[in-house]
Amino acid sequence: AATAGQAALANAETMGAHGYASTAHCILGVIALRRGDIAAATYHVASRSAPGPHFADTYARAETAMTQAQVGEGRDGPTAAIGRIRQICADLPAHRGLLLGDPTTATWLIRTALAAGDNELAAIAARTAEALASDNPGFAPITAAVAHNMGLVGQDPAHLAEAAAQHHDPWAKASAAEDLGVLHARQGDRDRAVRHLEEALGGYQLTGATADMARIRRRLRKLGVRRRHRTQSADRPVSGWHSLTDAERAASELVAQGLSNRQAANRMYISSHTVAFYMRQAFRKLNISSRVELTRIVMQQSQQPATVNPMQGIAPQPPSPATRPRPH
Repeated sequence: AATAGQAALANAETMGAHGYASTAHCILGVIALRRGDIAAATYHVASRSAPGPHFADTYARAETAMTQAQVGEGRDGPTAAIGRIRQICADLPAHRGLLLGDPTTATWLIRTALAAGDNELAAIAARTAEALASDNPGFAPITAAVAHNMGLVGQDPAHLAEAAAQHHDPWAKASAAEDLGVLHARQGDRDRAVRHLEEALGGYQLTGATADMARIRRRLRKLGVRRRHRTQSADRPVSGWHSLTDAERAASELVAQGLSNRQAANRMYISSHTVAFYMRQAFRKLNISSRVELTRIVMQQSQQPATVNPMQGIAPQPPSPATRPRPH
């Protein structure tokens, strides 16, 4: 998806097709968000072109508004993003097609609205998705999404289990499994909670959603289960940038953006002590002694040609400060 999005962006910019360029930025922004790269996600939504009169530009406005809301919620939390979400939902019944592009859009709107305490807004999104499913009975993704929505709104494990079974999209399936695990944990059923959270962890790993994987590990730790971060192969060099593990590299990139250890820990869903350990390891492997030197190295790496690795982020973009993780 990242490769296709970058190619589409390059072609659209060459042709001056601003609407398609904005849509490509939205795709890349969502990918960056799922990989935990808030700076790159913020960069992409800030890089959208000014809307024009063409169809693609009109379509891109809704896509951009939704992506802005998702990135804003990932950066600042659901309460900070609820204003933009209300604007989106105000026209949602009249523009139901916005929910068709991604089977998790309605579910995300509902989950975020509930987290911000706006039950009525969640109900609007749920009713709109139900009407859409009623008008399109053969469209399996929206049918699965409706089951997911009903499970969230009604706190119903049966509907969430149905959604986890029906979703064909692997990320959507993992999301439903996570919501089901969270619900079982809230109801005190630890064994089922762990089983579904581990299912979600596997699904997120399959798609390279490192931010979601980190969130699942935190949930499992709270249930007394520890899952180690995925590391690179055993032939990794002993020094230099490529000697860093995935976790050490992620922590280094966050710290290079100006985040404190605690802020980086919140983003990675780990403790500040663990971030401090990653920093000590990174400093040793890079043979440096200051964060200024670390920032220089990270900036140098961001200027290298992009590589496609399902467990790594898109080529880093100009950083944008961020301080809060995405609640789920």
